Amino acid sequence: MSRETWKKVFSTIPDLELVELADFWSIQVKGFRQINQENIRQARAMVITEALKPRNLKMIKAYYTINDDESDEPADKGEEITLDALIELYEEGKELHLILGGLYASEEEKFEQLALELEESLLEKYKVDDLSSLIDRKEQKEEEASPVVAESASTTEWEKKWNKSEDKNKDLRAKIGEWEKKYSQLKQQSKEEKQTAWSEKLKLQQELGTERAQHRETVENNKKTAEENDVLKEEVAKLKGEISHLNAMLLLQQQEVAATAAKPDEKQPAATNTKEIVLVGDPKNKLTENSVKHTFRVLELKDVPEALESDLLEKCDEVWIMTYLVPPQMRRKIKRTVQKSIKEFSDFPTLKRYIEKG
Repeated sequence: MSRETWKKVFSTIPDLELVELADFWSIQVKGFRQINQENIRQARAMVITEALKPRNLKMIKAYYTINDDESDEPADKGEEITLDALIELYEEGKELHLILGGLYASEEEKFEQLALELEESLLEKYKVDDLSSLIDRKEQKEEEASPVVAESASTTEWEKKWNKSEDKNKDLRAKIGEWEKKYSQLKQQSKEEKQTAWSEKLKLQQELGTERAQHRETVENNKKTAEENDVLKEEVAKLKGEISHLNAMLLLQQQEVAATAAKPDEKQPAATNTKEIVLVGDPKNKLTENSVKHTFRVLELKDVPEALESDLLEKCDEVWIMTYLVPPQMRRKIKRTVQKSIKEFSDFPTLKRYIEKG
């Protein structure tokens, strides 16, 4: 419901009753230490303005809801609320702000419409321009029609209503106390949950920082290791090339020494029948080392280009190729370059049988 609607409801509260309600609702106004009968007319507008603030209006709406729910009027017994019944209720003495406040606090469309109809009917019936004028009309009528005896009876009736209102107010204060207690508990629970969440967040941030640091260290170490491996690979390749070159030179020197040491009239020992074989493709078997009739110089694929340039393949007796280890392109290159006898073996068992057969 809008603030303007509630402002209209508050305008129907008599001054004396507004003093009591301001105290009950704990409404405080700047410039007034306490709202009382002497200053209510000067402070009335400020009291209503303060009551319309959201933090107060929520509690005040609850007051009207409880007040209306605990009403002992016929409508509470299941009877349909009608406009005529509400007008009669007002004329019997029930405060207009309690009637309108109960209707608007329900926040049901049918009660809101009923409240509007009641306002229009009262304005038209009593020939006034606004609801606040009904307060003056009612107070004036009571003063004119009430003799001393009636005033005493009215006072007694008022005391009954006041006592009844006080009882309701006590219940309301008790309920408000329960709400405040629950609110305090929920506030403390929320604070604890926030602290737990903050601690968990801080812990996760610390773990994330540690993981990131370890990741950076691992990346740096891997990069360093990769660089070292590249250097080592280059050195190994260089050394293998040097070894291949030295092996080729050694084989050449061995052949030259054997040729120089041989004499025409000497009988060559059985070893002179040994053939110098260059085996392209390493079968990884000691048979090539233990053969009696053959001396093998095993070339790996990477050593073939250098052997071709150094004429190593031309200085041996035969060239054997393990076709399953040597790519076709390299085999063709060897065949085009070398004029020696070339034998090809498709697998190791074939090579083995050939050697053993002699």
